[in-house]
Amino acid sequence: MQVLGIQTQERQETGTVLPFTTVGPELAEKLSSIKRGLGRVFSIDEINRMIKAIEKKYEKEGFYNVKVDYYFKGNILVFKIDEGKRAYVKKIIIEGNKQIEEDEILDVMETKQRNPWKLRFHPRLQKDVLYGDIEKIRDLYLKKGFFDVEISQPQITLKKGEEYYITINIKEGERYRLEGIEFKNNTLYTEDELLERFKKDLKIGDYYDGEIIEKIRGEITGKYSDLGFIFANTYVKKIIDRDKKVVKVVYDINKGEIFYVDLIDISGNYESRDYVIRRELRFAPGDLFLKKDVMRSQSRLYRLGFYNMVGFDPKVKEEGVMDVDVNVSERFTGQMSVGAGYSQLTGFSLFASIKKGNFLGTGDTLGLSLSIGSQYRNNELSYLHRWAFYKPLDLGFSIYERYIDYTTFTSTKVGFSPTLSYEISEYWRTGIGITAEKGKYSNIDENAPTRIKDQAGSYELYSIYNYYNRNSVDNPLLPTRGSDFNVTFKVGFGTRGFYKFSTSYAFFLPDKLFFTDWVFSFKVRYGAVKEMNDKLPLDELFFVGGDFSVRGFDYGMAGPYDDNLDPSGAKQQLVFNYQLSHPLVERFLWGYIFLDQGKGFNGGNPFKDMYYSVGAGLKIVTPVAPIDIYYGKVLNAPPGVSDSRLGFVLGTFF
Repeated sequence: MQVLGIQTQERQETGTVLPFTTVGPELAEKLSSIKRGLGRVFSIDEINRMIKAIEKKYEKEGFYNVKVDYYFKGNILVFKIDEGKRAYVKKIIIEGNKQIEEDEILDVMETKQRNPWKLRFHPRLQKDVLYGDIEKIRDLYLKKGFFDVEISQPQITLKKGEEYYITINIKEGERYRLEGIEFKNNTLYTEDELLERFKKDLKIGDYYDGEIIEKIRGEITGKYSDLGFIFANTYVKKIIDRDKKVVKVVYDINKGEIFYVDLIDISGNYESRDYVIRRELRFAPGDLFLKKDVMRSQSRLYRLGFYNMVGFDPKVKEEGVMDVDVNVSERFTGQMSVGAGYSQLTGFSLFASIKKGNFLGTGDTLGLSLSIGSQYRNNELSYLHRWAFYKPLDLGFSIYERYIDYTTFTSTKVGFSPTLSYEISEYWRTGIGITAEKGKYSNIDENAPTRIKDQAGSYELYSIYNYYNRNSVDNPLLPTRGSDFNVTFKVGFGTRGFYKFSTSYAFFLPDKLFFTDWVFSFKVRYGAVKEMNDKLPLDELFFVGGDFSVRGFDYGMAGPYDDNLDPSGAKQQLVFNYQLSHPLVERFLWGYIFLDQGKGFNGGNPFKDMYYSVGAGLKIVTPVAPIDIYYGKVLNAPPGVSDSRLGFVLGTFF
């Protein structure tokens, strides 16, 4: 019934006639005509429209010889349908194309031909889609300068009762060349500034390239928007000389007005307090409304990790003045667990933990973990207070006590760590932290890993670190542009003193060549640690290999290991990660392929004997945290070491 466009139940209108009232003949006829469901008389025109709807439905399913007839059985309308045989597109034949490859033409078409290699076994034919494909082909030729192109209507031939052969004939005509470019109403930029990015690809006298022409239009509009003309628009006019076979392009710029911000309204923040959002905005009432400030505000809000979506809706209030609506969609920022557990490693234990970002809507983060057990304890209280004293100053602390009986050894740690960080400029932040820790490795069995035997005994450790970070990444969960640079200096004192240096740099580059949705990611890390005394703290060594370094290896196995194939940790690391990502479902599911290289080492040439791995994976953005599922294959794993791994990561890699 949905296909036929009729209802199985009579529609009831909200404006019914009151009891004990009468209506005139015109109103009575109108009320009667409102009833469009069953229980009424169908006209011949309506029945014919239903027949066409049935035929259209069958056509979408691949049945093109369908025959529909009808008859009445009493007061019942009966449709008699002869479905015929379902057919599919066997071959699309392009004729007359001399200067554009057939594959390029087929790529722009939504109608596809049979191709088992691409899992297209029985592609369907929809005539309205095919006619739309003709226009897509025409647009392809126009973009390449064939302004006299003629494309015939497609010829459809049915063979063997189920195979469709589609023939499209093209008369390309001559290809036009670019005669010149002119700018009208361009008052704020020189022509060289507008064309600077396109000097290599744009040359007068070459064949007309519509893609470059469109990119220039976007560049002009973007540059004027950056100056505050947010409603700037650029019209492209093509002056065609069919005798000389040349075309002149004229860009007519309508820059519009500049606008200043008046009121800023926050909505969608059911948990966050307004000031948590306002302090991240790079514009305020009275400021010039600039696109770059909006984009930066969006990036800063995403970096908080509290929001799934951040949108800005500017509304013109009066001449030169606008209000801005900031709308956010909050994501789940709390994790809580309570229960009991038993394992050979930890024995019986009771535990309760809570971690809450955006605590009480203030933007702060609270973490609390409590556990009780004979073989396992992990108790910790942490808090991070953002924007202390109404300055871009973050203050935090962590107090922890951990006890784990690993069967072959026992580890005990008690510590306290206050932190402070300050935003020194728009992209730069610096921070310091202090850690005071007492620990002990005891009850060490002869089967314990070598790295544990080396740590035997009690220790006291007091360390201080200082870091500098520059971050311009647009979204930490699904980054598409920007970079992240970090350098950290750390010094430890006590019975296991050390010096440590580590640095990393990552950037994200969207495809600006073909303007696809692909994103290239790159990350490099280097670190080195040196002991003051005879021992290095286990936690300060580098364990290369695993989910967050060279994928495909087990944890720590891309570095030194003992005779029992247990990782020993390294004094230095060098890791490179290359990744190509593409969205499969926007803001939810991404696919990616990667190449990793690196190693952990204690000396020598860092670039010699590096390990390499390749793989592919999926990133799923859940309300709690992003999840990475990947498969990695090591290309040159050492003998006896596993050379592949199926990984599962809760969190972000880059």
